[in-house]
Amino acid sequence: MQLKLTKPSVVQTLLRQHNLRPSKGLGQNFLINEHYLAQIVAAAELSPADLVIEIGPGLGTLTQALASQAGRVISIEKDQRLAPVLAISLAPHKQVQLVWQDALTVDYQQLVGEATQPKVVANLPYYITTPLILRLLQAEVPWRCLVFLVQAEVADRMQASPSNKDYGLLSVACQYKHEVEIVTRVPASAFYPAPTVASTVVKLQAPASGRPRELAVEEPWFWQVVRAAFGQRRKTLANSLSAGLPLTKEQIQLGLVAQGVEPGARGEDLTVDELVGVANELGCRR
Repeated sequence: MQLKLTKPSVVQTLLRQHNLRPSKGLGQNFLINEHYLAQIVAAAELSPADLVIEIGPGLGTLTQALASQAGRVISIEKDQRLAPVLAISLAPHKQVQLVWQDALTVDYQQLVGEATQPKVVANLPYYITTPLILRLLQAEVPWRCLVFLVQAEVADRMQASPSNKDYGLLSVACQYKHEVEIVTRVPASAFYPAPTVASTVVKLQAPASGRPRELAVEEPWFWQVVRAAFGQRRKTLANSLSAGLPLTKEQIQLGLVAQGVEPGARGEDLTVDELVGVANELGCRR
C-alpha cells in the first residue's frame, strides 16, 4: 500500500515515528499539495521509455508520482536520515534507484549512461538552487527537458531578459539551449513546513520550432566569458572581461568592436546570441 504523502497528518506521523525534523540547513520543505504535484509531473510529459533524474526526493512524494509514469527514476539524496522513510514510501516502486550523494558532486554524464534524452524533475533545495541548475545545464548530457520547483525569485532570474536587473549568468545558462516556461506559481501553504517565500514550477526544453541558436565553438570558454561578463556588474563589459579573462585589453576591445558591441555596454545589455558571438570572437584572439 502506498503512503499518501500529500496528507499533512501522514507526513507528520512519518516524521515523528522516525524521530525526524525537516532540516532548514538542507532546505527541506515537503510538497503536500496534490494539485501542484500533478502539474509538475504533467509538465515533464513522462512515458514508460523515460529515465528521470530527481534531486532531493525528501520523503518520496514526487518520487512516487514520477515512478507511476516513468520507466526508471534515479533519485539523488544527501540526507541519509531519510533512508528508513524512503525504504517504506518507495517500497512498491522497484524502478526507483536511490543515490546517496551530494547532487553538486554527481557526474551526471556517468549517471545517465547510455540513456537518450533523459529528463530532470526536481523540487530543488533552496540553498543550492542556482549552483545546481548551472551544474545540470553545463553537464554534457542531452536533457530532453528539465522541470524545477524553485523559489519565485529564482524563476524570475531564469526567464529574465537583457537590461533587466534579474538578468545574469543563470538567465544565460537557462536560455542558451532551452526555452524557459513558467508552468505555475506555488504558494507557501503547499509545503510542510511552509517556507517563507512563494515558489514557481519552471520548465526548460529545447525550442520546439524556429532557428536553433548558434552555439559556442568552445563551450568551456563560452562559460568562462559569460562568468567574466557578469562578474563585475557595475563595470563595462570590456573592463569585466579584462579582469576575468587571459586576454589583453586591446584584444578584448578589438573583439568587441568586431562584434558591434558599444564601448560602454555592460554584460547585462547583451543577448545570449550576442554573448555567444563575443565568446567565439575572443576565442579566436587568444
